[in-house]
Amino acid sequence: MTSANRRTIEAMQALAGRDLEETGDGQIRRESIEDGLDPTLEARQVAESLDAVVAQFMRDRASTAKALRAATTPPGPRPRPTLARMEESIRAAFDREPRLAAVFREAKRQSDQDIRSLYDDLVSMGKIRRRGK
Repeated sequence: MTSANRRTIEAMQALAGRDLEETGDGQIRRESIEDGLDPTLEARQVAESLDAVVAQFMRDRASTAKALRAATTPPGPRPRPTLARMEESIRAAFDREPRLAAVFREAKRQSDQDIRSLYDDLVSMGKIRRRGK
């Protein structure tokens, strides 16, 4: 489409919009009836058409979100090693990278859940390679 055609269409749209704004609802209704149209039926068809467009948009959006979620959701839980093996792996990671130990509570007895959580964190950071049970 050339820019001249685009300007012509935009000017026609502006005129039609102005004409519609200046015309009252009653006059539009009378003109529709004169043209053999049922305003109630026309309004219902426009509403149904808009509903169909919105419904399709929502289905497409949900489908896209589902596909994205499926592509980015990590796989389910993987088996962990025994608690003793986790502690061993954590100590080895701390020995290799002492800076990691700075964030862990020193000189306190850690709960089993603390050990599991730290192990999972270090695995996700790539500091420990995950092994089976």
